[in-house]
Amino acid sequence: MWLFTNRAFLSIVRHSDKPNVLLVRSRFPNHIQTIFPKAHVTENVGTDYRYRAELKTEEVSKAIAKMILKIDYDNFKNSLNDEKYLNCCLDVYSVVAKNSDDWDFSQFQCLREELNEG
Repeated sequence: MWLFTNRAFLSIVRHSDKPNVLLVRSRFPNHIQTIFPKAHVTENVGTDYRYRAELKTEEVSKAIAKMILKIDYDNFKNSLNDEKYLNCCLDVYSVVAKNSDDWDFSQFQCLREELNEG
């Protein structure tokens, strides 16, 4: 699962050797700790996701449920404060939009400029 929140991007997969454990990964430093402050995060330079933590499935599930209950914005893109992460999310947004059936891609550049100005 890829999870884009307004504070972090995470990749969450089942641990291959440990039942009831998920491997929470990120490419951004501190994104795992942002969502899971008590997590022991390791850094692995030669891997696809540089930052990783092993967390119990129940802990991950509860944290995601809490985040959903605390959503207080009506526009995800406008809730992103970190410019580098905003640009990452806008890139993902544009690729998904470009591959959808009913997207007018010419509007995207205006949207990006508008968000970067605010």
